[in-house]
Amino acid sequence: MTVLRGGTADRVPFTVYGWITPDTPARETLHQRGLAPINSAPLVRVERKEISFEHEEVVRDGKRLVLSRISTPVGSVNEVAGFEPGYGSRWILEHYVKSVRDFEVIRYLFDHSWAEPDRNAYPEADRRMGDDGIIIGGIGAIPVQQLLTDLMGTDMWCEAVMLHADEFQAVLDSMTRLHKREVEIAAESPAEVIWFPDNLTGLIMSPARFEMYCAPIYDYACSVLRQAGKLSFAHYDGANLPLADNIARTGFDVVEAFTPPPMGEMTVAEARAAWPDKVLSLNFPGNLFRESAEVIRRWTRTYIEEAGDPRGFVIGCTENFDACDFERAFNAIADAMADG
Repeated sequence: MTVLRGGTADRVPFTVYGWITPDTPARETLHQRGLAPINSAPLVRVERKEISFEHEEVVRDGKRLVLSRISTPVGSVNEVAGFEPGYGSRWILEHYVKSVRDFEVIRYLFDHSWAEPDRNAYPEADRRMGDDGIIIGGIGAIPVQQLLTDLMGTDMWCEAVMLHADEFQAVLDSMTRLHKREVEIAAESPAEVIWFPDNLTGLIMSPARFEMYCAPIYDYACSVLRQAGKLSFAHYDGANLPLADNIARTGFDVVEAFTPPPMGEMTVAEARAAWPDKVLSLNFPGNLFRESAEVIRRWTRTYIEEAGDPRGFVIGCTENFDACDFERAFNAIADAMADG
């Protein structure tokens, strides 16, 4: 927390999402070496009226699928989701919004939704964590990213932005009303760190679109949270280099899940130069976990050297990895961090 607040601790923090670590003796050993889990807890629950959600699990051609349906008085939309074979992650195969005709349903959905504080999840998660790590308070992704990742998918999102801008903006306005209320609830919550789980990438979101669709809601949210003494913790594990200047202008306190080479395209040195007033909490690139311990140690030392001043710098892991690599890879990172 010292580092997330922008300070300098006795060493660079070493973190991991608690829900992705295997339950093995190595986890406790690494915890004793300084590996601190980060977990999340929801701060908000969303209530709705005159809307129903249906989910059915089926097997087709040997593959497990979940068929979902949202029904409203103005129509229904359907989603098909599967599970990728590597880690069993849920993967949307058919998004709810398939044409501009579905916009009316999504707009109705958010016009008839409201947010209430979830007063139990965070205190209970924080109690269970104790002094072993930290709990970050979760709210929904910003509206434009919810549309992209949860409701539309890339093709439909791009079509909507380019060809149906007015209808797209109407849906966005409805979603923004709800999201602002979520931010206000987060500001009143006991959580000190508020997580924006946005997964935004410059490969899709251009700088101009960022200023149009992202900057206004970030400006509002970061201002409200800062006035309440909260830290904003934005999950940016995509292509950040095209958006470096845009990110610099946001009010984020922490750019989290930043993924450097050899997986990402923006180096730690470039990120520190671009965002000198932000904490950089990097995601150790997953493609390195299969490398030798020496390669992992070398890259870890590179990240630390490029970061320069340890103030406001965190090394962590925010993505899935094979359990068989856990002990070897994480001990190699810990070795390099212990060396300096």
